[in-house]
Amino acid sequence: MGTITLNLPDSIAELYPKVGEKVFLTALRESIRRMIKDEQGNLKTINKRIKSFEKKYETNFKNFQKTLPPDGDYQLHEDYGEWSYLVDVASAIEKDITNYQKLNGMVK
Repeated sequence: MGTITLNLPDSIAELYPKVGEKVFLTALRESIRRMIKDEQGNLKTINKRIKSFEKKYETNFKNFQKTLPPDGDYQLHEDYGEWSYLVDVASAIEKDITNYQKLNGMVK
């Protein structure tokens, strides 16, 4: 188990002997829970935008990427750039959510 050192105002640090570790762990769990909820909201918004591209082009991003014509018009390439970005961001958010969930499971 690791150790974390927190610099707290004296008035809060004075509470520690009375409330102990339990209060701080409860606060950490609640913070992680809120982070997960926020990230899930962000992911939902991004997935809606991804779905709009899938509907527009009637395919998923991987297939779109394979069939992207080099001589496509400006809008096609603009959509490709945005769609690619959204897929990358969605993947990063999913990874963060998984890590937050693992962390939350470790906080006892």
